[in-house]
Amino acid sequence: MYAMAATPQTRQRRPRGSLNQQVITEAALRISDREGIAALTFDALGRELGAHPTAIYRHFRHKDELILALTDELHARAQVGGLPVTDDWAEDLRAVARRIHGAFMAHPQVGQLVAARTARRPHEFETVEHILGCMRRAGLPDPEAARCYRVFTDLVLAYSSMEAALSALDEPTREADLRAWEVDYRRLPPERFPHLATAADHIPPLDSPANFEFALELLIGAVRTRIRPADGPTA
Repeated sequence: MYAMAATPQTRQRRPRGSLNQQVITEAALRISDREGIAALTFDALGRELGAHPTAIYRHFRHKDELILALTDELHARAQVGGLPVTDDWAEDLRAVARRIHGAFMAHPQVGQLVAARTARRPHEFETVEHILGCMRRAGLPDPEAARCYRVFTDLVLAYSSMEAALSALDEPTREADLRAWEVDYRRLPPERFPHLATAADHIPPLDSPANFEFALELLIGAVRTRIRPADGPTA
């Protein structure tokens, strides 16, 4: 008597109604973190969630809608525990900027892509409202508050995205870029590049955490210059 051949186990179907945009977005973030943004497809989401890919299309018409949801998810993760509102507008700006930067760096595969996108979703709205509130509490008149909001936020997002992109590189490529500042730049002929030769020992590494902090202080300092004595506090 012959033993019956083993048959592959049928994948258990996901319960009906258990998919929603949040569940799919969290799965997309897991796939991107684990395998890279290029691996993020609706087929991959189906495998991750135990669902047919067509089920994903019921919640997101196309991948760009998913990218916008991921953009908002990074804002959501920057807001965990709430964004602080104190009597120190500058410190509140530092706090929200650090949280945004931290969210991008925690998920660099997504963070490298989304700085230029407008999610037009609830958590993004909350980020905009919070930063505008900081600018107005600084005492800036509304036109100045709006302009400073735009530049401050865009620069924080851009810097965070750039550092996320560096972190998202494969290790050999990233190490080669970092090493170039320690090796290639120091080998340049000083007679042709005198300023580089003078400053080479003082240029921070690309991945130094102090770079973002310094950029943040420059931004806050720039905001302070827009506050006239009659406008309000300069703390």
